Amino acid sequence: MSSSLDLWRHRTDAQIAATLAAVSRPVVEAVPSATEILEPLERYAAGGKRLRALLLLASHRAHGGEAGDAAVALAAALELFQTAALLHDDVLDDSDTRRGGPAAHRMIESLHRSRGWAGPADDFGAAGAVLSGDLALMACQRAVGAACAQADVDPALLSGLFSDMADLVTAGQYADMRAAAQPLEHLADQEDEIVAVMRAKTASYSAEYPLALGAAVAGANPDAVEAMRAIGRRLGVAFQLRDDVLGLVGAPATTGKPAGDDLREGKRTILVWHAWRHGDEDTRAAIAAVMGDRDASDAAVERGVAAVVATGATTAVEARIAALTDEARRLLSDCDLDDAGAAVLNDLVTALVDRAA
Repeated sequence: MSSSLDLWRHRTDAQIAATLAAVSRPVVEAVPSATEILEPLERYAAGGKRLRALLLLASHRAHGGEAGDAAVALAAALELFQTAALLHDDVLDDSDTRRGGPAAHRMIESLHRSRGWAGPADDFGAAGAVLSGDLALMACQRAVGAACAQADVDPALLSGLFSDMADLVTAGQYADMRAAAQPLEHLADQEDEIVAVMRAKTASYSAEYPLALGAAVAGANPDAVEAMRAIGRRLGVAFQLRDDVLGLVGAPATTGKPAGDDLREGKRTILVWHAWRHGDEDTRAAIAAVMGDRDASDAAVERGVAAVVATGATTAVEARIAALTDEARRLLSDCDLDDAGAAVLNDLVTALVDRAA
């Protein structure tokens, strides 16, 4: 089983490398300085566990596929879409770090500053990182095109599913920004908004559509594809909830980001919603002191984190994760799947929700 996962990772990595090479060759030949936005793209694309790709390929295998070229190209496209999302998210969130190193916009900002160029260095860095993300999206579309050309199923089905996913993620990103822009006093009433963001922005491309695309490219019927979407929606929300727990109390050496960084970014999560709704005035004061404050001291952030945890927020979220995961596993057990593929899928469910980074 692990040998299959290792092979799928290797093939996905090779497809990503080939796709990025196809993007970079003509671009660098015409514009040599484009390496300055290609280098962070390649760094972002090289990291991660490839969980989305593995979900797609495991679903493909579970529905009778053999992880052919079309499925691998789709898996690479998912990871390149993730790369673009990370590059853009780091600009939108004004993040300082990614994968244990500086965020792309910080790298490009530093380049501008070190060379004494004209204009604000931070604006230049943000614009450069957005363009780096745009190139990642172009690479993603190349991979989708390759998958559609090689697939034995209607390519319009695959491209349509991928486009639906991309549309949802984009709308979810706006909803995330919109939720964070609301006055903090509204936080107690934002549960539905926060859940909608998790479903659209994260669950869609982290589990729902990877599972659905894997089934579709294997030739599964529409009911089977829809069943995978239903499983993926639950699993994807559980995945985001785990991310939120790690963003609050995860070990920085493992996650690559400072503990409590989500508070500094002003991110509206179920954890913060729970604490705000169930905590007392002191709890809300500790949260308000750091929420969205980039310059908040480490000590203030620690107090904010402690205040959230003291309300039982992490315990409540762990219960949500468990309930969603159990439901996803139950729905998975009801599907008519290849035994070996189903076993891999169940292992990946564990990897998604029981992780330290």
